[in-house]
Amino acid sequence: MKKLFLLFIIFLSQSIFAQFPVWSNSFDTPNDLQGWTFHDLNGNGNGWVQGQNIYYNGTQLAYGTAGVLRYSMSLVPTGSAPSFATENDWVISPQIDLTGAGGTLTLAAYIGRQRSNHLNLGRDLYIFVSTPAKEVPELSDFQAMAVDNNGNSIPTPYKLLAGTSTNPFPNDLTQFAECTVDISAFAGKKIYIGMWSNRRANENNIQNINIDEMAIYSSVLKTNETNTGKALTKILENPVKNSLQLKLNSGLKESNTLVNIYNMAGQKIFTSKYSKNINVNQLSVGTYIAVISDGNITEKLKFIKN
Repeated sequence: MKKLFLLFIIFLSQSIFAQFPVWSNSFDTPNDLQGWTFHDLNGNGNGWVQGQNIYYNGTQLAYGTAGVLRYSMSLVPTGSAPSFATENDWVISPQIDLTGAGGTLTLAAYIGRQRSNHLNLGRDLYIFVSTPAKEVPELSDFQAMAVDNNGNSIPTPYKLLAGTSTNPFPNDLTQFAECTVDISAFAGKKIYIGMWSNRRANENNIQNINIDEMAIYSSVLKTNETNTGKALTKILENPVKNSLQLKLNSGLKESNTLVNIYNMAGQKIFTSKYSKNINVNQLSVGTYIAVISDGNITEKLKFIKN
């Protein structure tokens, strides 16, 4: 069962601000890798794949039940890839649009090991920023980020890393450890993320990894509010009992407006077309964020459900 990212709450000046999910991939099925590109540069048929997580069950490598993005030097369930000493394999995400995200951006992932002697696992992240001159990267753009013209590795500040003292692996090899990376430098941009598996010495690219899920969270969803001087959307009764009663900002196009409700962990738990009274009786008692948007204007309102 997929783990949910429940801990993305930032405490600032004694106030609570949820981080909102702006991109995620569960890697549950092959369809989840549409738009991703794969490169087996040493041509041995081994590389990044989507599939079930694998782990050593005490006798041999076996399949688990989680859908993951995985890399293993060993073929599953038995065997070894030829010429694995020269592994040189890339996986590159499709474009991730962060133009509507600001503030603190956190990339989160759940990392699983395949053998108990894998004390920690990691991946360097290479992040390409789209520009008007070059919106879509080529493999060579990522290779240039990783190795210079003399073949020396170029350090990257962005790493997925699990199994350290701060986030140790569970003893159960079928479970995962959480990893978070601050990528706030890319707020407001369109990016691609590349990961490289290789056999270079002294690298953080350790083989035999299961990535159960990846997501990006933003502490700020940018708004494009009108400056007409007219009233913005208001919640008429707050706390809310059974019905979220909204007085809509006149700048919003009512027929196109959606209301998404997030809990304070940043999880979207409810979506509805706009109406003056939205039934929220199914929500548990607590604090929520309503994000109201017609695609051009976006507003965020906090409310309490009693």
